[in-house]
Amino acid sequence: MNEKEIEIAEKDYQFKSEQRKKEIDYYKNKMEDIGLKSIDRFVSYCPSPSDYMKNKITYAHMDLERIAEAIADNKPWAVISGLNPSTPLHLGHKAIFDGLLWFQNQGADIFIPITNDESYVVGKSKSLAEARKTAYESIIPSIIAMGFKSEKTKIFVDSDYLDIYNVAMDISNKITLNKALKIFGIHESLEDENPGTMFYRSAVQVAQILLPQYEEFGGPKPTLVPVGIDQHPYITISRNVAEKKEFIPPSEIITKFLLGFDGQGKMSSTRNGSAIFLTDDPNSIDKIVKSAYTGGSPYREYQENHGGIPEICPIWSVRTYHFQKDNNIGEKCSSGKILCGQCKKEAIEEIKDFLNEHQKKLPEARKRIDEFILRTPIKSIFN
Repeated sequence: MNEKEIEIAEKDYQFKSEQRKKEIDYYKNKMEDIGLKSIDRFVSYCPSPSDYMKNKITYAHMDLERIAEAIADNKPWAVISGLNPSTPLHLGHKAIFDGLLWFQNQGADIFIPITNDESYVVGKSKSLAEARKTAYESIIPSIIAMGFKSEKTKIFVDSDYLDIYNVAMDISNKITLNKALKIFGIHESLEDENPGTMFYRSAVQVAQILLPQYEEFGGPKPTLVPVGIDQHPYITISRNVAEKKEFIPPSEIITKFLLGFDGQGKMSSTRNGSAIFLTDDPNSIDKIVKSAYTGGSPYREYQENHGGIPEICPIWSVRTYHFQKDNNIGEKCSSGKILCGQCKKEAIEEIKDFLNEHQKKLPEARKRIDEFILRTPIKSIFN
C-alpha cells in the first residue's frame, strides 16, 4: 500500500471505530436511562438460553424474574409480540419470531397481533383492506412456516378480531391524555397528529399487551413483551394500566436491531436496499448483498492486517442472527481471517438456502391459517 492508500484506510477505520462506539454506547446508555437489567444473570441460570441471549443480541430486560419463576414452577405465562402488515416479513422480523419460538419451547402461549389498523392510521398502507390482504396472503403463512404450534399460538388481525377494541375501551379510562402525551414524547402542538394514532398507541396497543390476562385466557399471569429499545414507552404505559386493572405488570425483554444492508440503521421495509424479504426470489438477492455496507476496509491488505469491525456490519449481523450463531464470523472478521468478499459470498448462499426452504413450506402453511386464528370472544368485561 502507498501512503495515500494507508491514509484513506486509516481514516475509514477510525470512522467505523467511532460508529462501533456509538452503537455500543446507544444500547448501554438506553438501558441505563430506562432502568433495565442485563440479561447475563438469566443466561447463567437458564439451562438452555437462546443463541440470541448467549451472543448478547437479546441483552436487557425488566422483570424477567417473573418469567423465570413461571418456567421453573411450570405455571402459565404468555408472550405478546405483533407487527403491522404494511409489507411481507423481512429478515429483521424473522429475528423477532426466532425469539418467540424459543419462548414457546419454554412453555409460553404466544399471542401475535397483526395490526392492520396501525398500518392504516400511520399511513403505511392505503387502506385497512390492503394491510389485511398482506396479513393473510403473506405474513401469517410466513409465521406458520417458521414452525409455531397451533395449540400454543394465537394470531389475530385487529380489524377482524373486534373484541380487541372492546378490551381497548375497557382499559381506556385507565389512561389520561397527559400521561400518553408524556410517555410518547408528543409535543404540545397536535395539529398534525392523527387521533386514530393516539387511540391506537394509548389504548389498542395496551389492549394487545394485556389481553392474555383477561378471564377468557386464564386471568392474570406473567406476560413478556419482546421489543426493540425504542418501544419501551408501550411497556411503561401498559405496566401502569396493569396495576390499575389488578393485573401483573408485563415484563420486557430487549433484542438489538438487525442492521439494514444499506448501513443506515436497523433493517427497514421503507428503505430501498435495506431489507431482504422472506418472499423475495432467492436468485434476486445477490445484488443487495454484494452492494451492502460493511465493517471492512476498502483495501485488502489493510483489512488482513487490522481486521474489520463486525459490530457495524450488516453482513455480520445477518449471519450471526440467523446462520452462524456462535459468533465465529465476528472473530474471523475482527482478526482479518475473513474478508468482506468471502463473507458476502457465504452470506448469499446461507440466505438463499433459507429462502428456498422457507418458501417451500408456504403452500402448506396457507392451508393451516384457520388453526392459528384467535376468535375467542371477550365477554368478561360486560359482567
